[in-house]
Amino acid sequence: MHMIQGTTERRASRRFPTHLEGRISHADHPFVIDCVVRDLSETGVRIALSEPGEIPLEFDLEIPDQGASATVRLVWTNGTELGGMFV
Repeated sequence: MHMIQGTTERRASRRFPTHLEGRISHADHPFVIDCVVRDLSETGVRIALSEPGEIPLEFDLEIPDQGASATVRLVWTNGTELGGMFV
């Protein structure tokens, strides 16, 4: 584990700051939520939402400009930001 300003860093891989437009969707729900991917690692992602909303425990994340998509499992949220790990 890495130490950052006196706290224990629990991530298994290094995070890389980003500012990528993304979309959250789920096959069982008829919604698409626009978001901004704030950082990425090999194992997960931090996402910012423009407004609080219900996010399923598992969802699809698409980053159109990168031609990337992944299934993500929600790990934490504070309402307008969320962290997830890639499934």
